[in-house]
Amino acid sequence: MTTVKVAAVQLRAREHRDETIARAAELISEAAAEGAKLVLLPEFFAIPFVQPEPDPGYIRYAERLDGPSNTMAAEMSAKHGITVVSSVFEGTDVPGVFHNTAVTFVNGSKVDEYRKSHLPFSNGFPEKYYFRPGARAPRAVGTGDLRVGTIICYERHFPELSRTAALDGAEVLCVPVASASAPMKEVFQLELRAHAVFNQLYVVCSNRVGLEQTKDYFGLSAVYGPDGSVLAQVSDGAEGVAVAEIDLEALHATRMKRPFFRDRRPELYGALTEL
Repeated sequence: MTTVKVAAVQLRAREHRDETIARAAELISEAAAEGAKLVLLPEFFAIPFVQPEPDPGYIRYAERLDGPSNTMAAEMSAKHGITVVSSVFEGTDVPGVFHNTAVTFVNGSKVDEYRKSHLPFSNGFPEKYYFRPGARAPRAVGTGDLRVGTIICYERHFPELSRTAALDGAEVLCVPVASASAPMKEVFQLELRAHAVFNQLYVVCSNRVGLEQTKDYFGLSAVYGPDGSVLAQVSDGAEGVAVAEIDLEALHATRMKRPFFRDRRPELYGALTEL
């Protein structure tokens, strides 16, 4: 299959986790009904996101990888025979140790878990206070239809991560986010387009919408083509899904026409790890 449909989900966090999970399930089903074989959920889709001031009480939202959020994602993946990329505030066996984790389900089975390795403590997002950083780089995961890599929100500021996934064979880069800084809207889109162009892959980005105390999340969930074009986008401020058809044959033809990976000079990049 050279063409596949992919989808970005955009939704608002409700007061109760169960209500948000139920709404997310509806949107996954909506995307599947439109033919999507890959569906991405926003960062921490089922709960409110962190506020500017650290709050020890926020850990009440932590759940295990087999908790309610991922249980729903796995069930929807199995029900529709699709890939679902979920995102949770992961609790662990070690008291006080938590992760920001994306989990990929294919036909109901977990095939990958990626823990956010770059954590902010800036611009109103004190994530270092809550989470331990992940210890491995993103990688490409086969889903049957696609090879998919995942980075999480703040990590879009670090081009090394998306390039690592692309070199591992990713054809689609999933980027679950919780982005609310209005002045960053233009940069937000510019960065996602740049990841697509420099790495010659499709980018799927899912954001939340709505006001959460001091933060007004702006959405802009979308699918970007390897030329940086916006292939589909959810209406500003609304819940919904952005579904786009991607062409893998055209993608690989682009990589042959503009062989960026061939022309890399890794022996010159030592400063990236030495400085």
